[in-house]
Amino acid sequence: MTGWLRRRWRLVVVRGQSMAPTLRDGDRLLVRVGRAPAAGDLVVFRARDVVPEADLTWMVKRVHRVEADGAVSVRGDNAHSQDSRHFGAVPREAILGVAKGRR
Repeated sequence: MTGWLRRRWRLVVVRGQSMAPTLRDGDRLLVRVGRAPAAGDLVVFRARDVVPEADLTWMVKRVHRVEADGAVSVRGDNAHSQDSRHFGAVPREAILGVAKGRR
């Protein structure tokens, strides 16, 4: 049973303020791996798949819109966040999963 849980869930630590005030630097998120995102969900995705020059491995953003081609448009909760308005839609293959809780 433990192996199943490890494949389905990941613990991710938030770094930065792009999702403030919802999430703060150091918050921990429980992420459901492979879950299909819907508008309003918080998703974790591979940053370098979207922004090749990114220093970060992963990004956390809120799904703004699910595109017809399987990509998602994301936005940060902070007005100064880098998001789909800057780097375009996130391909479905880049998404780790949907955040289901904060610890």
